This record gives sequence, C-alpha cells and structure tokens, in this order.
Amino acid sequence: MSHLSRRIRAVRRQLEIVVLELLAAVLALVRIVRGRRQARWVAAGVAVAVLAVAATVALLPRSTTHSVAEQTRPSPLPSFSTEPTAPAAGLLSREAFAGAAHRAPATAPLQRLPQVDLNGLSVAGIPPAALAAYVTAARTTARLDPACRVRWWLLAGVGLVESGHARSGGSASARWNGIARPPIYGPVLDGSHGFAAVHDTDHGVFDHDNKWDRAVGPMQFLPSTWRTWGGTDKHGRVRDPQDIRAAALAAAGYLCAGGADLSQPEGMATAIYSYNHSFDYVRLVLSVAAKYAGVDPNALGVNRLPRDKPAKQKHQKTAAASPSAAASSGSASGNGSGGSSSRPAPSPSPSTHPSSAHPSPAPSGPSLPPLPTPTSPFH
Repeated sequence: MSHLSRRIRAVRRQLEIVVLELLAAVLALVRIVRGRRQARWVAAGVAVAVLAVAATVALLPRSTTHSVAEQTRPSPLPSFSTEPTAPAAGLLSREAFAGAAHRAPATAPLQRLPQVDLNGLSVAGIPPAALAAYVTAARTTARLDPACRVRWWLLAGVGLVESGHARSGGSASARWNGIARPPIYGPVLDGSHGFAAVHDTDHGVFDHDNKWDRAVGPMQFLPSTWRTWGGTDKHGRVRDPQDIRAAALAAAGYLCAGGADLSQPEGMATAIYSYNHSFDYVRLVLSVAAKYAGVDPNALGVNRLPRDKPAKQKHQKTAAASPSAAASSGSASGNGSGGSSSRPAPSPSPSTHPSSAHPSPAPSGPSLPPLPTPTSPFH
C-alpha cells in the first residue's frame, strides 16, 4: 500500500471517530437547551456538521478490511497472533488461554447464551447513552493504558451479550440517564439450576442478597470483581454497578489488566475469555463486536476459536456443590440478555454510594464524565 493510501486511511479513521463524538455531542447540547426556542436550531446545526463529516468520510477510499469505528491505529487490522511459532491459520490452541483461565472471571457463567440476530445488528441500534459510555470508556482507557488499545465496539459486544445494552434497565427509553432502573441482577448463585454456589461477598450491598452472590449491572460483574474494578468516586465510595458509565469503564480496565494488546484478535479472545471462561461466549462477543466494527467476524479470529467441551451432568452437580467453582468454571451459559434474576429482585435499587464500611478497591479509576440524556432524533 502506498504512503498516500495509508495517509488517506488514517484520515478516514479520524473522521469516523469525529462522527461518533458529534453524535454524542448533539445529545449533550440538546439536553442543555431543552425547552428553549433555540434547541431545534442547535440540534439542526450539529446534525448538519455530522452529515458533513459523514459525507467527507464517504468520499474517501475504504479498505475492505477496515473497521468502521477503529480508533487510532494507522495500519490495517492485524490478522492473528504475532508469535512466530503460531500457525497462519487453524484453531488457536487451548494453551493460549491458560493465563486467562486462571484469572477470576468478571461475571458469572451463562447458563444459556442469548439469541442474537447478527444480520440485524448496527451501531444505530445501540442506545445513545450506552454508546457514549462505551466510547468514553475506550478513550479514557487509551489515556491510562495506551498499550492495551481496547476498542469501544469490543465493550459494546460484552454489553449486548450480558444485558442487551441494559435493555431491561430502561435503556430503550429516550430519556434514559445511564443508570439501570429497575436494577439488573443475574440469577442467585445458590448452587441450583446448574450454577456454581457463590456465597455472599458484598454483604448484599450491590446485589441485595446477603447469603449468595449474583451478577449486577449492565456488564454483569460479580460483586467481588466489582469491588476490585468498579473504582471509587471523589468521596472514596465504590461506584454503582448499575451505572453503565462506571460499568463500561470497569470492563475496559478488567480486560486490559491481562496485559494483552486488544487490537490483536488473539488478545481480544483471551481477554474476553478471562471475563467469562467459555469459548462459546468469546465467539458470540467477538461476532457482535465485529458487526459493530464493520468487519467480518473471522477478521477477529472467530473461526479460529476452540469449542467448549460438552458439559457432563454429573460434573455439573459436583461443581454446583463447590463454593469455589465459580472462579474456575468454563460453563458457556447464563442469564441471557436481560440479566433478570431467577427470583424477583427487591424493589429498592442498590445504593449509588455503597457503605464505606467495606474496603474500597485498590484501583480507584478516573473521574466519570457527565452522561448526556439521550433525547436526540439520532436514537
């Protein structure tokens, strides 16, 4: 590829980022002037700017392997692992996931993966507040950990699979403020229904259950993992896992902590495997992420992933009786896209500022930017 072609592709990538940021900006501007006569003029002005940038992007040449929303890389999406001993094609070895398998998973194993129509997915289908949270989390993490290179669409893949972008928490509403109401809970991990038993680790602060744990929020963090990665606010209080801004930032931090380059397909795969120890889960998340990124799922190595081993009924019953099984389970199933509990959730939602009587996590995390209320016609 010539030097000029590389420069054109780099410019195109930057312009595509600008389009996303302008879409987020219009939400904030409309919120600020909502109820005033000039609101529609501000919205119209920003809309014209978005269309102008989009038109400029459309006039630039496109590489067939280019990601629609790739953030800053000046080179094409790399094929697979860069290890000289790795085959150019074929399945990734299970050994490549050994390190990820030893990390405590961020979320509980899914009993059943959600049914996703990949052909019907588009960036326009992501609720604006959720999209803003994913983009902001990726950009914030890029400043804190430049070597990680996590992409917003990878976070969006996790968000869709775990909770449908907080759909059951009200994100479909045009005025959703980014906090799941009603709160999103996973099934109670009491050892029934094939789940491993996980005894309470948060005194019910996050999941409102002081006997057993259950995953919480749009990114479905286990309470113990949330306490480590959820970060704290300026008052030193652990952030609310029901807030998609905090949840997306925590997910980015967790994925980057494995030390992999998340612009590489193998790095993405191992990071997502650490989040939930299931190859079928990784396959679905990467397939969704690829659709949001505008590339073929195989460009992210989906066709190279191993398959989960068939679960044995006797083994599942044994695992369910072990309180420590959740930390090492490779089960490929869970609470579907809604994050609903196997029993009715308590009516009050978890406190936005949990009690400071419990220890705060080591990584405090950056301050969260304000989240615009999605009232734009771009939704």
